[in-house]
Amino acid sequence: MASRPLGLLLLLGSVWGASFLFIKVVVEETSPLALVQGRITFGALTIVAVMAFGRRRSVRVSPRLWAKVAGLAVLSNIVPFLLISWGEIHIESGTASVLNSTMPLFTALFAGLILVDERLTWLRLSGLLLGFLGVAVLTGGDIIDVTDSSVLGQMAVVGAAACYGAAAVYARILLRSEDPLDLCRLQLVIGALILAPALFAVDGVPNYNLSLEAWLSLITLGVLGTGLAYMAYLWLLGAIGSVRTSLVTYIVPITGLILGWAVLDESVGINSIAGCGLIILGVTTVIQRR
Repeated sequence: MASRPLGLLLLLGSVWGASFLFIKVVVEETSPLALVQGRITFGALTIVAVMAFGRRRSVRVSPRLWAKVAGLAVLSNIVPFLLISWGEIHIESGTASVLNSTMPLFTALFAGLILVDERLTWLRLSGLLLGFLGVAVLTGGDIIDVTDSSVLGQMAVVGAAACYGAAAVYARILLRSEDPLDLCRLQLVIGALILAPALFAVDGVPNYNLSLEAWLSLITLGVLGTGLAYMAYLWLLGAIGSVRTSLVTYIVPITGLILGWAVLDESVGINSIAGCGLIILGVTTVIQRR
């Protein structure tokens, strides 16, 4: 992997790792639906603004493409965002970031079944298993300890990781014929439009009477963690493939646990250091060409 994609991969993992902290702050003051609607809306506004200044051409969107991108928005944004936001009501942000790191296993499974150029080689398999071992060591067994957190909250985040894995493969297929930035813009705009009726149907008038801290967290989550991050993510999918790009989630628990400890006083022990080392080793193993 060239230095540019690798650097962007590390940066993206750090940004998404911090997102679990922002979600925890916001979901304490409003509903998961309101949080996700705000996040997707700010993300959509960000990428529309970036493309308005950076590109001077119109994009023709067929009804068929609208349908395809709507499916991607549901699978990649709406459902996993809701599952993670709901899950973080019941579990710590650091735990959620660790559980999210199961995404590469799902991505490798789906990619191996669907994509010819994403075969699950023994080298990739060993790297994925090594990274997952790092996740287990990092959590110190808390990932299956139902006495400290809700099983349903944990399973919700695992379900979100499965959605991300399937969405990564699906997006790779769409990128064969579509521009990454055009696809990302449509994905977030359509996602915001789809979610709005559900928000009013379930919550009525959404609660956005938030503290300054929560508003800043929501804006950062939308602009940086969704709009700009998904632009980088789709670029990586086209450049290095869905399995390698999904390894960004191995970086997420490192950032998520550190920020959870530093900001929210969540526990981090010596197992976290050992787990992070194994995760980095797993990432390095999978991205090697030999």
